[in-house]
Amino acid sequence: MKCTQVSLRGICDVVCFGLIALIGLGLTVLPAVAQTGTGTVSGAVRDSAGAYVSGAKVTITNTETGISRQTVSSQDGLYSFPALPIGAYRLTVEKEGFETWGGPLRLDVGQSVTVNATLRIGSVKTVVEVKDITAPIETTSGVIGDVRESSQIRDLPLSGRDVGLLFGLTAGVESGAGGARVNGMKVGSLDINLDGVTQVDRFGGGIVRVRPGIETVQEFRIETVGSDASFAQPATVIMATRSGTNQLHGAVYEYNRDNTVVAPTRLRSDPVNVQVPHLIRNEFGGYVGGPVVIPHLYRGRDKTFWLFDYEGLRDHERSDPLFPFVPTAAMWNGDLSNAIDPGVPCNPAGPNCTPSGYAPIIIYDPKTTDPNTFQRQPFPNNQIPGPLNQTAGALKSLTALPTNNNNPFNFNTPNFTSTYPDITRTNTYSVKVDQNFNDRNRLLVRYTKSWLNSALEGGYYANPIDTSSGMGTSAKDYYIHNVAVNYTRTISTTWLNELLVGVSRSAVHYGTSADSTDWPSKLGLPNPFNATGWPTMYTCEVSSSTCNPFFGWDSDNAHNQNLTSETIDDNVTWNRGKHTIQFGFKGRREQNNVRENQQAQGSHEWDPAYTTNWSNASFGPTPDTGSGFAELLLGLPDYLSNQYNRGYFYFRQTQVALYVNDRLRLTPKLTLNLGLRWDYWTPYTEARHRLVVPYNPESTFEVISPGNVSVDQIPGIPPAVLTSWANLGLTWATANSVGYPSNLFRSIPHDFGPRLGVAYQINRNTVVRGSYGVYYVGMPLSLILQSTRNNPPLNLRFSNNPFNNPSVPGGTTGPYYGNYPYIVSPASADYLPTATVDINTPQGLNPFGNAATYWDPRAWNDEHQQTWNVTVEHELPAQIGLRLSYIGTYGGNLEQQFSINPREPKYNYAKRTGLKPSGQADLLRAVPQWGLFGLNHTGYSHDHSAQVELRRKFSNGMSFQWFYTYVRALTTTDPGGFSDGNTTVNGGGGNGRLGGSGGATVPENIELLDEPNLSYDQRLRLVYFNNTTIPPHRMTFNGIYDLPFGRGKRFGRNVSSPLDLVIGRWQLAAIGTWNSGLWMGVNPSYVQTGGIRISADRRATLNLAGGTELYRQWFAGNFNPATVTTVSGTLVAPAVRPAGPDCNGDFVGNLAVMLSDASCYNAPFSGFYNPNPRVNFIGPGAWNDDLSIYKHFKVKERFDVRFAADFFNAFNHPNDIPPDTVSGFQNLARQLTSGGYGPRVIQFSLRAEF
Repeated sequence: MKCTQVSLRGICDVVCFGLIALIGLGLTVLPAVAQTGTGTVSGAVRDSAGAYVSGAKVTITNTETGISRQTVSSQDGLYSFPALPIGAYRLTVEKEGFETWGGPLRLDVGQSVTVNATLRIGSVKTVVEVKDITAPIETTSGVIGDVRESSQIRDLPLSGRDVGLLFGLTAGVESGAGGARVNGMKVGSLDINLDGVTQVDRFGGGIVRVRPGIETVQEFRIETVGSDASFAQPATVIMATRSGTNQLHGAVYEYNRDNTVVAPTRLRSDPVNVQVPHLIRNEFGGYVGGPVVIPHLYRGRDKTFWLFDYEGLRDHERSDPLFPFVPTAAMWNGDLSNAIDPGVPCNPAGPNCTPSGYAPIIIYDPKTTDPNTFQRQPFPNNQIPGPLNQTAGALKSLTALPTNNNNPFNFNTPNFTSTYPDITRTNTYSVKVDQNFNDRNRLLVRYTKSWLNSALEGGYYANPIDTSSGMGTSAKDYYIHNVAVNYTRTISTTWLNELLVGVSRSAVHYGTSADSTDWPSKLGLPNPFNATGWPTMYTCEVSSSTCNPFFGWDSDNAHNQNLTSETIDDNVTWNRGKHTIQFGFKGRREQNNVRENQQAQGSHEWDPAYTTNWSNASFGPTPDTGSGFAELLLGLPDYLSNQYNRGYFYFRQTQVALYVNDRLRLTPKLTLNLGLRWDYWTPYTEARHRLVVPYNPESTFEVISPGNVSVDQIPGIPPAVLTSWANLGLTWATANSVGYPSNLFRSIPHDFGPRLGVAYQINRNTVVRGSYGVYYVGMPLSLILQSTRNNPPLNLRFSNNPFNNPSVPGGTTGPYYGNYPYIVSPASADYLPTATVDINTPQGLNPFGNAATYWDPRAWNDEHQQTWNVTVEHELPAQIGLRLSYIGTYGGNLEQQFSINPREPKYNYAKRTGLKPSGQADLLRAVPQWGLFGLNHTGYSHDHSAQVELRRKFSNGMSFQWFYTYVRALTTTDPGGFSDGNTTVNGGGGNGRLGGSGGATVPENIELLDEPNLSYDQRLRLVYFNNTTIPPHRMTFNGIYDLPFGRGKRFGRNVSSPLDLVIGRWQLAAIGTWNSGLWMGVNPSYVQTGGIRISADRRATLNLAGGTELYRQWFAGNFNPATVTTVSGTLVAPAVRPAGPDCNGDFVGNLAVMLSDASCYNAPFSGFYNPNPRVNFIGPGAWNDDLSIYKHFKVKERFDVRFAADFFNAFNHPNDIPPDTVSGFQNLARQLTSGGYGPRVIQFSLRAEF
């Protein structure tokens, strides 16, 4: 095979490798995978005496397409039909001298069904019809899986027609499809396939940003534990798409939601006249499929089938602004007489106080600066004379005006209460063709395209008059392409081959509606990189150090991802006696191009500096003088910057895998499944070598680049960037020169994963099953790409900082250096648009704490998960299956944040040296230039869970599932998906419903109190605690029930047609879930003095002084009893307090240290690992019930119309927010409004199906 096209070179290399590997195994056929969603029907043929019958003809026929396959039973009486498409079948067994045995069965996605036939002596023409030949329990494998049937996908109430919302109806699956955790395993351990082609977003580890159409998916199966060696991941979602059949069939539908019928939230604290932003949501579409028929040319019945599906969403909402403050018209005209300091209240009747009760801010004219005393004259009555600077004039024309008369300088009282359109449009279509050439050859071809366009048209860090400018907007555009080609060939009655080729492409863009507009030039701002888009602009009021309050003109940052996965999977199945052997090859080429946030278009700031008045007494600006907004009007920026970044990161990686499985039917009751899988990922590669890693960062300020490519040979880095970093002392070398792996990640060729499954059928209704497996897991790219972009010299912010202007008395060595805007009359070059940012001159960089991500390329390991389970299943009456399971998982070599080159805490430094620490905290690092984030693969997790499940498939008008799970999940690391994973040594204690996760950064010894000499493993153990995203207890129910009313039903069996039209064909569906609270921890800035837990029956309720909102004491936190009023119950005394004592004996967050000069130093309680108990209480639980009611109208025999009403949070039950992690008080006047816990919403729909 010769690869001649560059665009196909990667996948061609993978194919070549696979062919060579298979030839080496002596195979003459190509293998394929089990993840395509096909199923297997197998079993044994016996006579009435129990003896095995060999040579029996076994036929299985798809009753929807008419396609049949045949085999004969082996010497041991066994037969098997692998790689069967899902659907309804009829199975028949024939043998001369015996009556024909037959019956119907339903094969679900990825299902392995065992059907044993018993033949009676008689004529083959006599047919023995058997009903219910499939059992509701699994009898031949150790896999725990959950199938979602088409009726459940179609009929269960979903708040948003997203197939991923159904994943949470599987026991052990938490956190949603975008970042699912299965049985306590990390995000990224769940594989998601559509017809065998990946639907995983490699950047974040969850499902792709636009889900496949819910009507496209006919069924899906989630294997949560025990998957055989054909599966790479420890858990897998296998989605099978709908196909055409011999009959033309389809559906059209419309779902409508309007929040004018939304129930109010409990204890809404807003004023009664506040209007809830309007929401209108429409979901619509349809599908149609059937045989390919070309009149007079081709009749595709029983051979060729087609299906087309389209689904759309139009969601129109309005959102509140993030910053509800805008300048007034008077302010834009230069009248700043309303300038106040909201942090300095005063007596309005007293001197130097405004009528509003706050201190006034005096604004000074920088042109009046006295060169000797540095004193300035105030603008009369804070009136700034015109004309406006170009930047201010442009912003004035674009910015909305206030909606009330509140003073915007008082940030306690918003003056802008408008809302902005928040519009989302999605479209998905799929085209599928199934070709059955004959009973031995079958081909499937499917193409799916999904795209989402979302725009928040204002209020996103700025409040525009309209959306034309792009200011204050946020835009998201996702385009997903997925192609699957699957060819199945039955070579003989014992050999079957399946080949899958697939491509998945995800193009993601975050930004604004102004990304293609040169706004920097229009605004008169520097644009040295000729970037387009909206720049970041803020004015600071009162104080430049805190920048609060402020005014902002900003938008979303630009970010792009183009993720491509090319896959070839092959599998061969060989039936030999009691063995069903599978072996195969997988090759996948990843080409992922990611451009992180750039800010090349600029980030600028106006501080109260040029308009302040200098105080010689305090040697600094006089408090309550100056305004950043005034300096915006004058065109005097205090900080201009444009950032150089590496741009796109061209990530490349190839995965290759080989595996073998053997399912051995040892006895009629005992089945053993053995497997072994080898996985190999090539080391991460950046196509243009734009990836560097710090080298020995605890002793050097140096970076290493890949191979023999030196940093100064990497294309696209401006010379001034390299010179700037070199001037700071940064040096660089190549990986080959220091003995590092060439790609900066080592190759790991020894990832072998054994798989074991066993099933023993105790009797007809009971089976004991179990499994053990080792799986190697790929890491979401966000964990490394989002952080390494800052590694020098691939990142540099060029700036114009007037505070560094040497034109002050004494120059750079004098006492006034760094105070230029405070004491000098600005020069013309200081005003916009003259002020520029020079990218050709080396920058004077911050010599301290430069951010970078460090890993040791020589110690990089692949993550792995070990899983095991012991399960008992029993078939109850009425086709109900009962499952009892113990499931365990262990994650090893997980990505782990660790501290390297940290600042020594001031307490430890003072106690160790007897000296007072320097005011520059980074001098407490071994290498002050570095401020590092360490990443390695030493983390681990454990999960032990018990599961009880009852389930009935849809039959006789009813299906249901109920399960309970108990989980104990502990971990050292759990960063989630779509995250850089950054945390701290005291991280990991936040409630998962508010974004928290388990684990933390491993501390260095110097970050521990008194600096003990602990090993790395001992310090890793310090951050091993309860996972805060997985509830310890959970119960979930879902069900569909046809009401027993109407003609042919239990009640009203013989009613008239008009009455039947009213009372008949009603259906109910429900989803209910209850979760216990999540594990939480006390704020690590505080210390615990005793037990903090309070039992539920002892939690008091209370009010706080000056407020009317009701609180509950959830745990014994830190609070002032004097502020508590109206207590119901007994308040538990505080068991949390600030650290201490300090030098005065107080407990206010400082620790006293006696220095060598006998003085006492108050060291802050920060910068080190808090040794107090971590994640040691459980927050409030939550429950929710969604209900649907359907009415069907039978128009014709094959034409059904359905009207439905969905009630999300049907009982309008409020779920409480977690408690404050300091006080321990839970605000009962607030409720959870995200994560499916909002107030009741009603949705109506109409569906026609034929």
